[in-house]
Amino acid sequence: MRILFTKSQNSSENLIKQLLAKGHEVIIFPILNIKPLLQNKIDFKDFNSVIFTSANAIYNLESRENIEHLNCFCVGEQTAAVAKKFGFLNIQITGNNYDQLKKYIFKSVDKSKDKFIYVRGEYISNDLEGDFKKEGIFIKAFINYTTELNTQIDPKLIADLKEKLIDVIFIYSKRAAGHLLKIILNNKIQDDLVNCNLNCISINVANTLKKIKWKKIKIFSIGAEELSLN
Repeated sequence: MRILFTKSQNSSENLIKQLLAKGHEVIIFPILNIKPLLQNKIDFKDFNSVIFTSANAIYNLESRENIEHLNCFCVGEQTAAVAKKFGFLNIQITGNNYDQLKKYIFKSVDKSKDKFIYVRGEYISNDLEGDFKKEGIFIKAFINYTTELNTQIDPKLIADLKEKLIDVIFIYSKRAAGHLLKIILNNKIQDDLVNCNLNCISINVANTLKKIKWKKIKIFSIGAEELSLN
């Protein structure tokens, strides 16, 4: 199976290795480029818990001092693996999506003691900070990267899509879905995707691309991409 991943190789490294080992062919085209944002360093001593919903937030940390005491909550095994690599110790995998993260933390949080720092990108799909504050949980968001649309499109990728050589495309955000839609329409390949599956991180993301006639649209969870290939 020929699989197109639309995020960076760094953030999908373990998954890509697994798929290659199973005999799949993997093509990497990051629809969004990651750009670090210059910010003041986080003083982790002011918090006892940190939340990462993306490995990119960890890759773009300027400082990793005073992190040994933190409870580190991660969405997905890939993000947890990066957190471990970067020196975080008490790592807890909270599931593979935002709803599982909320349920996991809300069941165990001590509102009188726990102080969370949420390290994230500029563009997000869910208002985690707002939801935590509604529950009376102390949380502060720290934005350390943004994303820019990747305009450097490999002509071979367009040719492969036109010639129906891609079996499945994975999309991880609504913003990425919107840019993919523009690429498809600008290159007039919307009629060439009828044999291609579209695998999306959520229904909200899938809705952005539902006007295209795909073979099938599937919803997957982070860390369970391989299961969605069946």
